[in-house]
Amino acid sequence: MVLFPPAKLNLGLHILGRRPDGFHALESIFLPLSWTDILEVVVDPEVPAGALRTTFTGLPIPGTIEDNLVVRAHALLTQNHELPGLHLLLHKVLPMGGGLGGGSADGTFALRAIHDACGLQLPQDILLELAAQLGSDCPFFVKNVPSLVTGRGEHVQPLDFALPLEGWWVVVVNPGIHISTAEAFSDITPNADSMDWTQLATLPVASWGTVLRNDFEKGAMERHPSIERCLQALRDHGAGYAQMTGSGSTVYGLFAEESQAQTAALKLGAQYVGALG
Repeated sequence: MVLFPPAKLNLGLHILGRRPDGFHALESIFLPLSWTDILEVVVDPEVPAGALRTTFTGLPIPGTIEDNLVVRAHALLTQNHELPGLHLLLHKVLPMGGGLGGGSADGTFALRAIHDACGLQLPQDILLELAAQLGSDCPFFVKNVPSLVTGRGEHVQPLDFALPLEGWWVVVVNPGIHISTAEAFSDITPNADSMDWTQLATLPVASWGTVLRNDFEKGAMERHPSIERCLQALRDHGAGYAQMTGSGSTVYGLFAEESQAQTAALKLGAQYVGALG
C-alpha cells in the first residue's frame, strides 16, 4: 500500500477567537498540492502481531519516535483492532515546521494506509474522528480535496463552489525557518468577524487580498523579516496573490502565467512550482 501524503496551502487563515476547550477557532480554505511525501505500509510476517516497524528516509524528522504522527496513527488503531505486524516506510520530502501540514498529512495517510492494508472497512466518519484525535489539521487529509475548514480544524466541508484558479500556477518558497506553535500564537489578535467564502468564486484573484488574511503573518514577518521579503519578491515577480501558509514560515504566490511562475521560482529558489486547476 503506497500513498503520497501531500502538502496543503491555506487560502486565508482567520483566527476567530479562543474556544472553551483552549483551542482557537479558525476559518480557512485548505488546498492540497501535488508536492508529496511517500508512504508505504505492508504486512510484515517478521514483525510481531500488533507491532509496527518504521523506516524513515529523506529529510530528517525531529522529535521522538513516539511523538511521530505515523506512529500515533498506528497506536490509535491498535486500541480497538487486532492488527498484523506492519512495516511502515516514510520518505520525507516536505519541509517540517513550515505551515504545509506535512506531518499531519503523513499521520492521516498512515491511518488510511494501515486501515486499507489491514482491511478494516471503517466508515469515513470514524476515520475523521480518529484523524481529529491525531491533530487539528488531520481531518482535512481524510478526503484530501479543496475544503472550507472550521472549528479547530476538525470540521471539513468540501467546497461546493469553484475557485477561479483554472490555468493558474503556484510557487511555494520555504525560507528555512521553523516556527513553533507556541511562537506562532504568542502575538495573535483574534478577529471574530466571519466572511462569506463563496465570494472567492467571483472575486478576481488579484483582489483576494482585500478579503483574505493570515492572522499569523504579521507577527511572523516582524520576527523573521525574510518572510516579508519573500512575499514581496513574489508580488514583484507578478503574483496575483501571495500569502504565508499555516503558521509559517512557508509562503506562496499565485500566478496567471506559467512563464512568470517559472521565473519567480528560479529567482527565489522555490521548492515547488506547479499548475492549479
